Amino acid sequence: MSEPSSEPIYVPALPARPSALGAYHLLTPDIRAALVPLWTVPPRVGRERTPGRGPSHPLDPDPAALARHAHDTLDLIGRTQRDRPAWVDTCHIEREPGFPGIGSGRTPLRPVTGIDRDAAQQVACAEAARAGGTGLGIRIRPDAVDSTAEALCRLLDRIAFARCPLDLLVDLGAVDEDPGAERTALHTLDLLGPLHPWRTVVLLAGAFPRTHPEAYGAPLAETYRTDRHLPDLLRHAAGGHGPRPAYGDYGAHDAASADRVSDTGDDPFRGALRYTTAHTFLIGEVPAESDHHLTVRALAREIVDGPDFRGAEYSEGERWLRACADGRDLPGTGHPDFWIGHGHIQHLTHVVRTLRRHS
Repeated sequence: MSEPSSEPIYVPALPARPSALGAYHLLTPDIRAALVPLWTVPPRVGRERTPGRGPSHPLDPDPAALARHAHDTLDLIGRTQRDRPAWVDTCHIEREPGFPGIGSGRTPLRPVTGIDRDAAQQVACAEAARAGGTGLGIRIRPDAVDSTAEALCRLLDRIAFARCPLDLLVDLGAVDEDPGAERTALHTLDLLGPLHPWRTVVLLAGAFPRTHPEAYGAPLAETYRTDRHLPDLLRHAAGGHGPRPAYGDYGAHDAASADRVSDTGDDPFRGALRYTTAHTFLIGEVPAESDHHLTVRALAREIVDGPDFRGAEYSEGERWLRACADGRDLPGTGHPDFWIGHGHIQHLTHVVRTLRRHS
C-alpha cells in the first residue's frame, strides 16, 4: 500500500523546511501510507509570527526574495509529496508583496484557509481548490467556540461557489499544560462537526514542549505526554456523525515551530535530540560549544541505553541514534536540522504504529 486512505489516521502539522521534508521522505512506505501532512510554509525573515493571523503590514523587506522563498518551498513540498495528498498552509507569507499564490496545478496539494484570513484569501484558496480538484482545508484555532461557529458559517457561505471537498482542521495548539484540552476538543468537534459534510476532520494538539523541561536529571530531560490521551478521546468523538476524527500533532517539535524562520529560533547553532516514548518526551539540549559532539554522543547513548528505546531496526531515526551512540560509520554527529529531522522520523513512525495498534 503506497497511497493514504481517504481518511488518514494521523496528520502531522510540520514546518515546510528541509529537516521535516527530508524526514517525511525517509519514512517507510507503510508509514507514509497512514498519514497526510499539513505543511506550513514558515516566514522567510523576522521574528516569530502569531499563528493563523497575518501581519497588519508587510514584514518581508524583499518581495522578490519572498517570491523565490514561496516558489521554492511549494515546489519542494510538491516534489516530496509526489502523488500523495497534503495540506499546505501559507498563512505567514500570503499577505506579503511578492507572494505568488499556491496555484491550481500542484495536485494533490490542498490549500488551507481559515476564519481569521482575509476574505480575498479565502476566495482565492477556494478557487485554487476548485481548479485543482484537491479540496480545501479549513484550519480553526478555537477561541470563543460559539463565535468561531458563526465565523465558520460565514466562511462556508463565502466559498460555497467552489463546490469542492472540505476538510476541518481543528488546531488546539500546545496542550502539555492545558487540563481543559479534552473538553475544548469535544465541544469544538460537537459544535463545528455538524456545520458541513466534511471529507476529513482532524484534531491537532501537542506535542513536544517549547522550553527545556527540568523533570529529569541532566543531560537528558523528560516531560509527561499529555497529548497521548487525545487519540482515545477521538475514538469516541464522532458518535456516528460524519468522518471519524483523525489525530494530529506537530511531530518532534513544539506547536509554534512553523511560526519561526528556522528550527532553532534565533540561535542557528543550538539544537536538541528528541525521543518519543509511550508516556513521555525525552529532550537533550546541545549547547553551542566547540565540543558539542561529545554532548550529542552522550545524549544518544543515554537514549539507546534506556528502557524505552525501541531498537535500531524500528526506524531510520532509531538507526541513527544507535550509530551515533556507538560512534560507528559516522564522521561527525550532524547539526541541529539533522537532529530534528531524525527526531521527526522516530516520532512519526511511533505515532502511526501506536494508532494502528489501538484502532
